[in-house]
Amino acid sequence: MFDRIKESVQKFSSKGVADKEAVEQLVKDIQRDLIQADVDVSLVSDLSSEIREEALDEEVPAGLTRKEHVLEIVYNKLEELLGEEAEVEVEPKKILLCGLFGSGKTTTTGKIADFYRKRGLKVGVIGADTDRPAAYDQLKQIAEDIGVEFYGDKEAEDPVKVVEKGMQELDTDVTIVDSAGRNSLNEELKQELSDIGRVFQPDEKYLVMPADIGQSARKQAESFEESVGLTGVVVTKMDSSAKGGGALVACQNSGISVKFIGNGEKMEDLEVYDPVDFVSEMIGQPDLESLLEKIEELETDPEAILEGDFTLEDFKQQIQSMTDAGLMEEMLQQLPFGANLPSEITDITEGKVESYTVIMDSMTSEEMNDPSVIGGSRRERIAEGSGTSTSEVRDLVKHYRQTKNMVDKFDKKSMKRGNMQNMMQKLGF
Repeated sequence: MFDRIKESVQKFSSKGVADKEAVEQLVKDIQRDLIQADVDVSLVSDLSSEIREEALDEEVPAGLTRKEHVLEIVYNKLEELLGEEAEVEVEPKKILLCGLFGSGKTTTTGKIADFYRKRGLKVGVIGADTDRPAAYDQLKQIAEDIGVEFYGDKEAEDPVKVVEKGMQELDTDVTIVDSAGRNSLNEELKQELSDIGRVFQPDEKYLVMPADIGQSARKQAESFEESVGLTGVVVTKMDSSAKGGGALVACQNSGISVKFIGNGEKMEDLEVYDPVDFVSEMIGQPDLESLLEKIEELETDPEAILEGDFTLEDFKQQIQSMTDAGLMEEMLQQLPFGANLPSEITDITEGKVESYTVIMDSMTSEEMNDPSVIGGSRRERIAEGSGTSTSEVRDLVKHYRQTKNMVDKFDKKSMKRGNMQNMMQKLGF
């Protein structure tokens, strides 16, 4: 999926100059790549026009080359096309999964159950697919394998009664119902889902759909939304479909957000949907992460990007020292350039320091010394190890980078380990 975009961007990056001809060729290549990924042609046309216009007509920001500017535009447009990062709260809830035959609901039930179990919640699953004979055995086996509670009735014919009994039998924080599918969203399925919803009262209603339906995902999502109401979509089989990009874009344009993507058969093959990571991997640009960091730093400090050796370990010790002494808020107010500080830095409360400390405790020495190595897969590992989300990990790294810029501009020596008292004196404490 989208493999050709990676090739197109790399071909553009290898050129000596990012002139009009090079940009036009890149736009044509991306047009072809998106259409082959089954993205709607009208959306491709709009995106192409926007890339061409901004890349050729806009003035290049200070500190960036024309090539870097074009890559940033492509990155931002693709991220916009693919929607927003999913917000998945780790808290007690009831989840109803629905979808058509062959979408992967039962396997996805197990994956989502495992996701919440790994994050410290007690999880149970209810097998309410009374139409497919193998559904009971499959879900029961999955539940045993991952260590969650299970309720089902192999002889039952009424899925609503199964759900009612399951709610009585299970004692869990998170309960997930695996419902039956059909070849289409017919009246029988609509009624069944409505009856289950009335009894179960789910907090989340997720439509499970395979990536290989491409842009048809929009019509399916809109049909289920109209009939049963949805709070999100889970796109499965992302690892085996060339049309996965079309499915993701279609969901975004249906107005129903993608919550998870499944990219394999194993229980761990489930990711909270994050277009930032997705586009980074899709483009395959080796220095994309550093380019984005450079752009963020330019936005914070348009005059320069100052180098320094202020590491995450330094950051950790300084924020702990400041909160331990109750000086965080007062110090930030006293800084001579405090009025121009990004809100993200002034938002480092004691609660965030606590959360950040847990996250940093889940990092390796390499990551603490060089946060630029923290990409998508590392963020996921760190988030899982610390019981947080990937967005919280990204938030921490962003705070660190902005604080590092502030430190470099103020006085590197006074902010290093062992010199906290000196820095306080400089601030008038």
